[in-house]
Amino acid sequence: MKDGQLLSAGGNLIISQDKRVLSINPVKRTDNGHYLCRVSNPVSTADAKYILIVNYGPDGMEIKDPTEIEVGQKFTLTCSADSNPPASYTWMHNETEIPGHSPEFTKEKSEYSDSGDYTCTATNYVTGNKTSVVHKLSVKGEDSLSLGLPAGAIAGIVFGLLLVVGVAFGVAVFFIRKNGTNAEPMRRRGTQQPVYENPSPVYENTRQKQSPPLPLTEMQDFKSTYDTRIM
Repeated sequence: MKDGQLLSAGGNLIISQDKRVLSINPVKRTDNGHYLCRVSNPVSTADAKYILIVNYGPDGMEIKDPTEIEVGQKFTLTCSADSNPPASYTWMHNETEIPGHSPEFTKEKSEYSDSGDYTCTATNYVTGNKTSVVHKLSVKGEDSLSLGLPAGAIAGIVFGLLLVVGVAFGVAVFFIRKNGTNAEPMRRRGTQQPVYENPSPVYENTRQKQSPPLPLTEMQDFKSTYDTRIM
């Protein structure tokens, strides 16, 4: 019998023909319990008891309760694991060990610094096995909770806006400097334009300075003199 229930052969249970031997192969965690062997004859009855302890685990770990809370709110994280004997628990917050060995971690008043990863480690000192599970907790203000934006998303938006403003400012400075450099040669060329533009008045003034034609009387005297020399 096991835990008050009559046993029969089958599965991992093997009972000899004379029913004197009970074999369990392979042993499972469900085989843990109180066994009783009863021997009787027409005159008397005798019982023999045996407690079978199956050590296993820890496995099937999980951390229950909140993933997001408001700042100032009380919170409790509960770690559980299947283990026999019961496992010993340790907690860490962002790689910093939290004192104690309880499967529960409670803080009466949360702070923003309580955000992060909570790691629960369960250890079975009989089997020598240990296993861990990580739980992420976010502590936010009321406005952040209503918006539903994680801190990383808000930081990304702010960074993006600053980047856009910085690029726009750099482009504006570049074009201002470029336009200022191009304007200087234009102003210099403008001071030289009166020298080269429309040179025709210079030549007109030159033609106006030529000697005027001789009067008619002088032309006649010149002709008479010329004729006398020829004759």
